Amino acid sequence: MKAGEFIIRPATVKDIPFLADTIIEAEKAGTDILSWSTIFGLTEAETRKYISVMLSEEVDGCELSVSSFLVAEINGQVVAALSAWIEGKNNESSIQLKGNLLSYVLPRDCIIRASAIYPVIQEVHIDYIPGSIQKGAGYIVRDFRNKNLFQILTNEIIERLLKSDPNIAQAYTQIYGCNIPAIKANEKIDFKIVMEKQSSNEEILRYLPSNRKLLLKREL
Repeated sequence: MKAGEFIIRPATVKDIPFLADTIIEAEKAGTDILSWSTIFGLTEAETRKYISVMLSEEVDGCELSVSSFLVAEINGQVVAALSAWIEGKNNESSIQLKGNLLSYVLPRDCIIRASAIYPVIQEVHIDYIPGSIQKGAGYIVRDFRNKNLFQILTNEIIERLLKSDPNIAQAYTQIYGCNIPAIKANEKIDFKIVMEKQSSNEEILRYLPSNRKLLLKREL
């Protein structure tokens, strides 16, 4: 698909470096806190390396799937990416798929560390809804923002997923409460806040960008 001067296309393994950056920037939610680092005890460089390895496994149906991403390209340069998938397709939850990838790729001490921290971060956990579209990580290179790419990518990725299952009635996305620009951007394209989870445990801010997480829904 061409959107003005941009080419919108499915991501490939060649895009993995940009997709890894997309996941990292989305997880920071406009802050300096990268939960992959704080929870698993990794540097940002190590995080990027392990995310790239997991993406290269080409497991479909979760936030760590190359096949979940669309990218926007101009003059051969990828400048934006967005992920989305149908939750629970083929009777496999994205949480289970992601967990399998984490256990397979990350060092054992990282998994042990994360298990100890899990009860704290669980307080803002929101379950994915089976049979719905889940919109995940998105990122646009700064010089290419304000060009409608977020709306173009969102509409295109939802349209493509609906072709595989026209009966899907909702799309959801989860956003940290501190990420006001992302909340406003999604509200502009008909996503509405339908749930909020907040933790009063100050320790959670050692691991996550915010102690609040919002669930937004768009009727299809």
